[in-house]
Amino acid sequence: MNEATQRLFFALWPDTATSDALATLSQQVAAECGGRPTAPGNVHLTLAFLGDQPRRIARELSAAAARISAPSFDLVLDSVDSWRKNAVAWAGVLSVPPPLAELQQKIARLLLASGLEPQERPFAVHVTLARRITLAVKHPLVPPLVWHVTAFALVASELDPAGARYRVLSSWPLAQRPHDDREVGQK
Repeated sequence: MNEATQRLFFALWPDTATSDALATLSQQVAAECGGRPTAPGNVHLTLAFLGDQPRRIARELSAAAARISAPSFDLVLDSVDSWRKNAVAWAGVLSVPPPLAELQQKIARLLLASGLEPQERPFAVHVTLARRITLAVKHPLVPPLVWHVTAFALVASELDPAGARYRVLSSWPLAQRPHDDREVGQK
C-alpha cells in the first residue's frame, strides 16, 4: 500500500496588511502584462520546495523547523520582472537581506539533515504576482513594498481544477529585532 503524500514547501507567509498590498499589486501587474493574478490567499515567497512527500515528513519537518532560530527582517520588494519561459510575473528585490539568505540556508541544512535533497535551482527571491502572462514586464516598484517578515511556515499545496490552494501546516516566529527609538535622520 502506498503512503499518502502531499506537496510541501517552506515559505514566508505575509501578514494580512502585506497580503492585501501584494494582492493589489498582483491585480495591477496582471492587468499590465495580460496575466492571471495570484489568488490573494496564495501570495507567498518560497524558501524551499520539497515536492510530493509522505505525510509523516511534514510532522518530522515541523519538529525540526521549530528549532530554527533567526531574526525578523524587512524584505523590500523594489522591482517587478517576469520570466517569459514560465509566463510568470513577479516582485523581487535588488538586494537580498542577509537574514533572509541565512534563514533559507538554515532550512536547506534542515532538509539535508532530514535526508531530503534541496532544490538544485538557485534560490530566487521572488513573489509570484501573475501567471499565464502574455507580455513581459520589468520595472522598478515605486514606491517599494516593505514586508516586515516575522515568521516562516511549512505549507501544503493542494491542486484542484481551479488551481493550487495553499494551506499553512505550521509556522514559527522569527526573533524580534531590538527596537530603535532614534528618530528618522537622527544619528
